[in-house]
Amino acid sequence: MTMLANKPLVGVISDRRMQGEHPFHMVGEKYLQAVADAADAYPVMLPCLAEGFDVLDILERLDGLFLTGSPSNVEPRHYMGNPSEPGTWHDEHRDLAALELIPAAIRVGMPLLAVCRGFQEMNVSFGGTLHQRIHELPGRPAGTDHWKIRGNGEFPALPGRRPAQ
Repeated sequence: MTMLANKPLVGVISDRRMQGEHPFHMVGEKYLQAVADAADAYPVMLPCLAEGFDVLDILERLDGLFLTGSPSNVEPRHYMGNPSEPGTWHDEHRDLAALELIPAAIRVGMPLLAVCRGFQEMNVSFGGTLHQRIHELPGRPAGTDHWKIRGNGEFPALPGRRPAQ
């Protein structure tokens, strides 16, 4: 067996989605590729199992944690919000995993990156609330549900790291 390069291992939280009658754990390829390319690390997909897998047990083997975006929403009961409108997509398994992982990662000083839903999970884990219908707030252009990135997409490098693109 060939030894793996000594690259960091970055845990990437997964979504739990139903495909027909069967639950699957999924991560968008763009997130896995970003960890591999921009961070020069190995992405490790973390399942959100309800039983038999304690996500906290794996933290000691990871060098970082990435909370990705997702089309699902954090269940409002986690931040004392009003019930969502019918048809709103939630992922209770991911909620439970993320809301356990975040404080544990912070306690041990683990680097953590959150985008989109992941940032919402961080906010909720620190006691914040969410606005469920942000796209309806005054000043938001009609029909936009996500912020668009402007600029050249380059970010300055941290000391000892190569620039991310």
